[in-house]
Amino acid sequence: MPYKQSAAAGLALAVLAAAVLVSVFTRSPYLVLTNAADGSALLLHSIHDGEVFSVSYIHSVNISPVEEFYHIRQDGIVLVAIEFETFGAGMPGETPQGQSLIHLPEGGMRIEGYERPIGDLRYLVGYAANQTLNIGTQRIPLNDLASTGQSVRFALCRLNFWQKLYLTIFLPR
Repeated sequence: MPYKQSAAAGLALAVLAAAVLVSVFTRSPYLVLTNAADGSALLLHSIHDGEVFSVSYIHSVNISPVEEFYHIRQDGIVLVAIEFETFGAGMPGETPQGQSLIHLPEGGMRIEGYERPIGDLRYLVGYAANQTLNIGTQRIPLNDLASTGQSVRFALCRLNFWQKLYLTIFLPR
């Protein structure tokens, strides 16, 4: 009988060790928003390669809506398109080779074909800009995550179970 108990204990220990190894080495992609000044986590969102998210805001100069679209790729975040209502100061004025300008049926324009990798994506939370992260069906105002004047950093991170748990525990409530 003791042999069966020690074999069962050994098997349980082996399964536990395998589970720990899997939890350490298996990484899943997350969109992580942090306070750019101190690195504190503001939002952790599970995301998949190929998924698109956008940030919409009111442009500070021409006071009209803008939405920037980003694609999650294996190697990071890539700007793929911008939608806006009107040309003006601070807005794109031409479409370089490889990009296309599309007039939207509901009004406004969209420039596609940017394919610009973003190494460090940051948004400075403004008082009147109403920056909003749009991801799936969720709409998350950045001023719900950070104070006016703070810079929010967006990063694609591949986290294991323990890293995700740590960030989840220390996210502000």
